[in-house]
Amino acid sequence: MSRSIKELILHYDPINESNNFTSGDIVEGRVVLEVTKEIKVDNFFVKFTGDANVSWTEKSGDDETTYSDHERYFKLKQYFIQESSKKGQSEKNTTLISGETYGPVIRPGSHVFPFSFQLPQQNMPPSFKGQHGSVKYVLMVKLERSWKSTSTKCTEISFLPRNDGTNDHLLQPQSGTEDKKMKLFGSGKMSMTVTADKTGYMQGETIRVSVDIDNSSSRDVKLKYSLKQNQTFIAGRSTNKALMDIVKETKDRIPSGEKTKSLVDINLPRDLTVTIDNCRIIKVQYDLKVYLDVSFASDPEVMFPVVILPADQQCPPWQGPPGGFQPYPPPQPNLVPYPGGPPPPYAEVYPNLNHPSALPYPEAAAGLYPNPNATLPVFYPPQSAPVYDPNQSTKESSPYVP
Repeated sequence: MSRSIKELILHYDPINESNNFTSGDIVEGRVVLEVTKEIKVDNFFVKFTGDANVSWTEKSGDDETTYSDHERYFKLKQYFIQESSKKGQSEKNTTLISGETYGPVIRPGSHVFPFSFQLPQQNMPPSFKGQHGSVKYVLMVKLERSWKSTSTKCTEISFLPRNDGTNDHLLQPQSGTEDKKMKLFGSGKMSMTVTADKTGYMQGETIRVSVDIDNSSSRDVKLKYSLKQNQTFIAGRSTNKALMDIVKETKDRIPSGEKTKSLVDINLPRDLTVTIDNCRIIKVQYDLKVYLDVSFASDPEVMFPVVILPADQQCPPWQGPPGGFQPYPPPQPNLVPYPGGPPPPYAEVYPNLNHPSALPYPEAAAGLYPNPNATLPVFYPPQSAPVYDPNQSTKESSPYVP
């Protein structure tokens, strides 16, 4: 960042206590720009993108092959300042969002630029970061000047698809039975019947499993269970997989000749990645395995698919946030009025901030600009950048501002 740009900050407003957004939600925020001297800007905009990417490298002897792929869900863009030659032009694969635009000259001081985007009403995968790929929803602000390096700042938002509650088949129980006859290092047989209360579970919910065991063998066994996350990354015809243990536990020892019934409760993390089955290049699935650990023999096991659903706590854009939650305060007025007549020709650089209607706290501007009430010949320049009052910022006191 150049010496003339002291600070470039990108804020967005959380929509709920979990700071998760979903389809159709409004993402609002502001860009705070502080400059130490007057600068001229070519382009100044904030963009919002949703993308999935995969990449990995495989070696075969001395040869290396890299596999990669990309899937884009949306690209939204809002200009604060735009080159006059490009105004009104469309941009490839980009949706342009209307908003306040300003003249190309930014005067010394702090300025705030509000923005607002609406997430598309479409079936998009959740935010995810895996071993060979990711799904990201990113806000980026970019300031471009001639013969100067470009200034950028980025921040990610957390996205979860909406839980519409229409998957009735996920409420059906699952059941399976496995028998094993001992041949080596023992005699007799054992059997296990496993029943899960349903197939689909929300983040933070508890999986309850009932296990009936009949150990009619001459061996003691141990009851074990695990929940695994299976990540699959796809690039063309090539795939790469990764496994992650979410839960892995040993429960009870079942002595030879005993029958027992056990209840297994698996508490799911509230931030567990939801099942991803709506992305072309990334899949995330879960398997629940219940098995009997038999020394020096193959283990009888029952395995079920498990679907992880979003926690039902999103706040739709037409409703207020949960009780007690206070989002980041609204932006300051983005227009500087000129009552009693048109502005002087230098208003683009030095607006009349001392007028009572210009800012809620006019004294905040005292001493910033020389002779703001001077009278000079009249003409109408482009609207100047909005003034930011740092005394109104609650960034440090709000735990929800990134």
